[in-house]
Amino acid sequence: MEKNFKRLFFYLSDLRRISGKSERTCSKVIREMRNYFNLGTHQTLTVFHASEFLDIPLEKLRPYIL
Repeated sequence: MEKNFKRLFFYLSDLRRISGKSERTCSKVIREMRNYFNLGTHQTLTVFHASEFLDIPLEKLRPYIL
């Protein structure tokens, strides 16, 4: 598993860049991701969570996260 990311956390803006969807749609997906991983309000999504949930290899996420 490759771990050379400049950021560990995954944000709404990252999902918008990846998907090209609206902020509202991406916000809904982020909520679904947080529920899927049972994260509390103080916990943040990571690129590893996003990779698993979206079924996208980390190498393909890298250009959008850097």
